[in-house]
Amino acid sequence: MSCPSPAERARTLLRGRLPGLLFLDDVAVPLPVRHGTDHVGQPLLLVPAAGGLREALRSRGPVGPGGVLRVDDVPPTADAPSLGQARASGRLHPVADDAGLAAALEFAEANPLPSLLGVGTEAVLYRLHLTGVHLVTEQGGGPLNPAEYAAAEPDPLHEAERDLLLDLADHHRDELEPWFRAALASAGIDADHPRAVRLDRYGFTADTGRPRRRWVRLDFTQPLDTVEQLAELLHPVLFHPHVS
Repeated sequence: MSCPSPAERARTLLRGRLPGLLFLDDVAVPLPVRHGTDHVGQPLLLVPAAGGLREALRSRGPVGPGGVLRVDDVPPTADAPSLGQARASGRLHPVADDAGLAAALEFAEANPLPSLLGVGTEAVLYRLHLTGVHLVTEQGGGPLNPAEYAAAEPDPLHEAERDLLLDLADHHRDELEPWFRAALASAGIDADHPRAVRLDRYGFTADTGRPRRRWVRLDFTQPLDTVEQLAELLHPVLFHPHVS
């Protein structure tokens, strides 16, 4: 069975497409932040040049403040399983002027915010120099290997996951349900009205409708890199079900 590794899950969550909260060492309340990541998964924060967050970061002297960026998964539907919660800890330092453009481009690749155009005038980029990354799920969790985290890639389908699942449920339920049922039956798993509740580059997570084994992985034959590859894979199922 293939599924995203803990490092891949953490890279996906921390990428920047989900809301983040920054916990600073001596600030009582968490601060909402706009963030992205660089090519090795270090978080980049887009901080308004004027405002409370900028003042909190600037008033701490030459040593960068310690902080934790926390990102909670937002499942595509209320009854879908969660990828968990990622926590990146380290020290925050402003990105140097001569590295600002490269950092902004990496941020934009992870999270293309229009306000990145204001870096240097209306906004400042900070980098969270990592000392650790944790992933916490319903099954537990703990610290991740730094090298594995840096080498992992965010899931390329994650941003489109909700829209894809809604489209499949709204327009292709009649084709997918028997396909899921047959795939589950081949693994000896009974299902009432199976449906896809999560999607990633490795496969679907299906809801079997049975409480004892509710969520089951259904793997693709190989990892996918694009939505177009998913469409090509599913085309025989959706449009030629009797042949597939």
